[in-house]
Amino acid sequence: MSKLMEILHSNKVFYVATADAEGPHVRPFGAVVEFEGKAWFCSHDQKAVVAQLKGDSRLELVSLCPPPEMSWVRMSGKAVFEDNAAAKAAMLKHMPILEKLYEGQMDHFVVFYLENVKATLRNFDGSIAEELTL
Repeated sequence: MSKLMEILHSNKVFYVATADAEGPHVRPFGAVVEFEGKAWFCSHDQKAVVAQLKGDSRLELVSLCPPPEMSWVRMSGKAVFEDNAAAKAAMLKHMPILEKLYEGQMDHFVVFYLENVKATLRNFDGSIAEELTL
């Protein structure tokens, strides 16, 4: 988990893919924290990504490793939404800017973790550099 978190935190932005009846959707994310051995993410409960994940919990994310590495990570799993005050606190501690973004809207701040996670570090030629575990 530490290598995966190191990659995601060093890149600041990674891309999350979801799907619904209209097809696939990709958007940038930047908030992830390791808490209780799980990768936790957050969003606003009125965003389409939350509705999509509640309809189809499958998620995939990708992030390029920072230079000079020539590799990237792909991670997939199923989103599990949980009203977990400690996980929310861990997320806010890791990314204090979220408190300002959600000021007056904390009741819409939701967190979720991934289960059934598969994560692979790949070289740009497509070969597997490392299977990452959570």
